[in-house]
Amino acid sequence: MPMSAKDRQRLVSSWLLLQRTPEAGSVREDLAWVVEKVWDLCDDAPNEAFEFILAVLDQDASSMTMAVLCAGPLEALLRKHGPRIISRVERRARRDVNFTRLLGHVWKDTLSSQIWTRVQVVRERQARYAVTET
Repeated sequence: MPMSAKDRQRLVSSWLLLQRTPEAGSVREDLAWVVEKVWDLCDDAPNEAFEFILAVLDQDASSMTMAVLCAGPLEALLRKHGPRIISRVERRARRDVNFTRLLGHVWKDTLSSQIWTRVQVVRERQARYAVTET
């Protein structure tokens, strides 16, 4: 069952708060559910996980948020559901410069060679386009 817009917004807001909360403390403990929910989405609901990633990026496209978002949910999503989600990733990158910047933080690590190649192609295409625009 897809998440409602309200539930997604609550998850996004909570995830962003968690990223800004010091390691120790009751607020961080209260937000422990966020990590589990995001990993569950990445494991079992790739389309919902992708929508979560986009919603986070829409609210905060800072370098810090991009680094954490990419090293966690995006890489997990590409690793587990790459063949299923890569076309959406490519389409989004063609029209969203922030999403392309987010892909710039992706590391090969345990991504399949096929998915890694497609991520690199998107990044390189957008980098060439950005150079011709200036």
